[in-house]
Amino acid sequence: MNQLAQTVTDFIEPVIPYLVIGSKKAAEEAGKRVGPEVWELEKKLWEKLCSRVRPELKEAARDLIIAPSDPELKQVMVREILKSFEKDPDFAKEISASMEDELIRKLTAEQRMTAFQQSPADKTGVLEEFNKLLDEFVAKYSIVQKSERLEAGPCKEEIMEKEALMQKTLDFASRIQYGDARSLALSLLVPHLEGPGKQELIKKALSSASNIHDEAERAVVLSSLVPHLSGPGKEELIEDILDFAPYIQYGDTKFQIFSSLVPHLDVSGNYVSGNERLVEKALEMASGIQSEYLRVQALSLLIPYLKGQRKEETIEQALELASNIKDKNMRSLALSFVDPYLDGAGKEEGVEGNLVQDLSFNEQPKSKMN
Repeated sequence: MNQLAQTVTDFIEPVIPYLVIGSKKAAEEAGKRVGPEVWELEKKLWEKLCSRVRPELKEAARDLIIAPSDPELKQVMVREILKSFEKDPDFAKEISASMEDELIRKLTAEQRMTAFQQSPADKTGVLEEFNKLLDEFVAKYSIVQKSERLEAGPCKEEIMEKEALMQKTLDFASRIQYGDARSLALSLLVPHLEGPGKQELIKKALSSASNIHDEAERAVVLSSLVPHLSGPGKEELIEDILDFAPYIQYGDTKFQIFSSLVPHLDVSGNYVSGNERLVEKALEMASGIQSEYLRVQALSLLIPYLKGQRKEETIEQALELASNIKDKNMRSLALSFVDPYLDGAGKEEGVEGNLVQDLSFNEQPKSKMN
């Protein structure tokens, strides 16, 4: 039963955030990520697991969303599923029968292979394995590029082999458990992502990067994504990333991604109809940042891309948020983000008024100690 619980956890792990959220939009995103057929299997399996009233199982799933790279939390999930099986052996048999589906067996076998490849305690071993895959992919990538310069062009088999290697390498990189190693692997691979499935591949890389705990390590991957945000198809890619924003777990990650996207919304800075949808989605993403300080900063980054009433409303929103930050030092910094967009009476009443208040507070004489 323990092996069954482990296999079930491995199978649903990639889509646990979508299963827990349970919304229609989450289902759409999960279908895009793993494919509609696989998603349906994972969803049905989750529904069966949740049919037994075990709030501990859902709690374990939520914890795994927060820290997806924590092996201990994954084992908590395994144990909760195991408890369900031990309490009801017939239920265990039912789940075991479900896991015999040919597609599930194939996917779980691939997951076990990936886990085996990444088993060395030394991160160097993981990166060496990744580098082998990357070298193989880059070699095939070069062959296809050379063929493209010839009149005949690359054959279909070469293109398919290149795309399969690209997917395999990305899958491996995305499953690396060590945050710094995953960051390095993704940053090396992302510049090579291309082809018809480029947007889905980039979204997968972004999803994996968003679960890296360390801010600096995430930034390495995000910076490698920036070149993809220019050129043909950039609007669609940016929109896809903005749509993905609600599923980003960490607020600082959301801000990092947001600040990378904003400069690419519209080079001219004009709030034109073709760009309006992206700007509105960017505003939604900014509003979803939990930290008031980072939210003020995000809104301030967007202000130059807005016009008219929308701009005034956003300035007012940012100013109000900044003014209500309790920590006086952070409040002063937040107000300084809004300051360049205020003029006249608004500046006097808003930023300058608050800054004077903070300064006065700091200069109040301190009571002497007896």
